[in-house]
Amino acid sequence: MLVVIVLAARRLSLREIYLIGASLLLSILVIWSLPNPGTILRGALEQGAFLMSFILLVSLLQATAARSPSVATVGAFLTQRPTGQRYLALSGGVSLLAVLFNIGVVSFLVPLIQNGIRKATPNDPLNPIRERRQLSALLRGFAWSVTWSPTAFAPLIVADLMPGVQRGTWIGYGLVLFSILLFFGWLEDRLRFRHYRPKGVRPVMDFPVRAALLFVATTMWFLALVLLVIWAFEESVVFGVLAACPLMVAGWLLAQEDGPPTRAVRALPRQFARLVATNLPDSVNVAITLAASGFVGRAAASLVPATEVAKAMGLAHVPDWVLLATMPPALAVLSLLALSPTMLAVFMGSFFAALPEMPADATLIAFSISCGWALSMTFSPFATVVLIIARGSGIPAHVLTLRWNLGFTLIATALLFSIFFLMTGGQ
Repeated sequence: MLVVIVLAARRLSLREIYLIGASLLLSILVIWSLPNPGTILRGALEQGAFLMSFILLVSLLQATAARSPSVATVGAFLTQRPTGQRYLALSGGVSLLAVLFNIGVVSFLVPLIQNGIRKATPNDPLNPIRERRQLSALLRGFAWSVTWSPTAFAPLIVADLMPGVQRGTWIGYGLVLFSILLFFGWLEDRLRFRHYRPKGVRPVMDFPVRAALLFVATTMWFLALVLLVIWAFEESVVFGVLAACPLMVAGWLLAQEDGPPTRAVRALPRQFARLVATNLPDSVNVAITLAASGFVGRAAASLVPATEVAKAMGLAHVPDWVLLATMPPALAVLSLLALSPTMLAVFMGSFFAALPEMPADATLIAFSISCGWALSMTFSPFATVVLIIARGSGIPAHVLTLRWNLGFTLIATALLFSIFFLMTGGQ
């Protein structure tokens, strides 16, 4: 991790410098004020190293997927659906693509959306509305995919921090919630733009059966690799994803190479080296940001006396559903202070893990933290995914969130109170 930071010194922006400075300051405070600084700093460093490794490995997977004609065909199909189907196709489709692409799916689909609109209806005054609807569907689908995706940052981080979390149950909760919000997001989009009447006929792309089957097969193969690694080494999901990424990249590069298998095998080292040299540098800044955020979240949580704070807040006496439902909007509001959702998730996970007794079911607490992560992505102009969309589309971050998606964020917040009430039986 230190080597990566040194090699990227000339590429660091103000954000990375600020986070590295915050990490150093917190390290000094930990050494100065706590009796076991070595244990705490080692845990914080491991958290940062995991996040950096994860980003760099997943970036190689994203770069490999970007070379796939099948993935490009599936992406084009999603952006060319008829008006009535486009929201569901984009929002639901981006969540599936995110299993392999993670945050890279955003960089991949934003230019497809904008180019598709310009080519289909050039100089049409309604194009800004089309762009708003499609980019909002993209943002919402990616944001709430973190509640169920097996490769999303939030579940991997929090599950690694908190004991007693049932990952399979969590994924089930996330899929149900995602389906509910997919429907309400589609309904909100339809009602908001009910007076929108497009003119002319836009070209509609036929369903790419072969490309879709290849993508599904690739996704299933990746998940199978993860499960195989978990079974073979009796390790966690985190370890399974990290170990499966390079295997998946190598296999995909072999599959994409033309010619006989022997030629593909001989070309693999060269292809892999080119991939590392051309794609890893573009991911270094994000990797450092997340690594530093993870370190800050873990170290800051160690400085907070968790048991005393929990007693002062009366968490043991707060109904479970109230605690679970108020955490997501609280995390979303805190993200307006330019605090990274990653940092907040690590902090909250570390805080609850430090308590002698959980104030609610561990899996539900972890699920609630991931809901806060998702909520912040449609609410905070400082969320990483929002900044990526803003950079790629030219639309300001505050427009994407506070102007275009505030209504949806409030709907999602209200639904979370009802959902957690039902999940806990009102307890």
